[in-house]
Amino acid sequence: MKKEEVTLKKVKNRALTERKLITAVGAILKKDGFHGLGLNRIAKTAGVNKNLIYRYFGDVDTLVETYIRKKDFWLAENQEFQEVFSPDASKEQIIARISDLLQQQLNYLITSEEMQQIILSEISEESKTLKRLSVVRESMAELFFSLTAKYFENSEINYRAVTAIMSSGIYYMVLQSKKNEAINCGINMRTEQGRETILKTIRQMIEWSFNYQDIKKQ
Repeated sequence: MKKEEVTLKKVKNRALTERKLITAVGAILKKDGFHGLGLNRIAKTAGVNKNLIYRYFGDVDTLVETYIRKKDFWLAENQEFQEVFSPDASKEQIIARISDLLQQQLNYLITSEEMQQIILSEISEESKTLKRLSVVRESMAELFFSLTAKYFENSEINYRAVTAIMSSGIYYMVLQSKKNEAINCGINMRTEQGRETILKTIRQMIEWSFNYQDIKKQ
């Protein structure tokens, strides 16, 4: 076998093993939550030698972080935020894009049991990995606020607070409906009607915030 063929085979084997390990993290998260992610458990679930976790990722924390970065809505590699938030975007374009992102966040969280477990762990467990990723996620929000700040100069509206309430509300309502099948203020997030009600209201709240000054003058 030629040297190039041997090298290619090693690369393919490594990529396959990495996928197995990352998939194993998701399977464990879905079944037992963040606390189930131990070295031996991940290796056994993936069907590989645990030493390969150290060889390919350095440690378990880095492996878990790799998985979360691929799954987290705000950190996922397919989020092209720099293109989305163009400096020359109009107010209408910013309103539409922020509305779309928050609506996508809700729809994604509804369908991702792994992400639900990650968010639950963030608010109930101490973890350097989760804390670090929370900080990175927070930094992504600055792309919102760097563009929206000019619309709220000398305004009574604190748009950071508005966004915090909406984003946190999405997390809470989804988790509450999923874990306890709860209805919140008469709205059932497990139904299409309930979700559509929240999605519509998200857009309205953003529009009200941006147009508050004009509405107040009327």
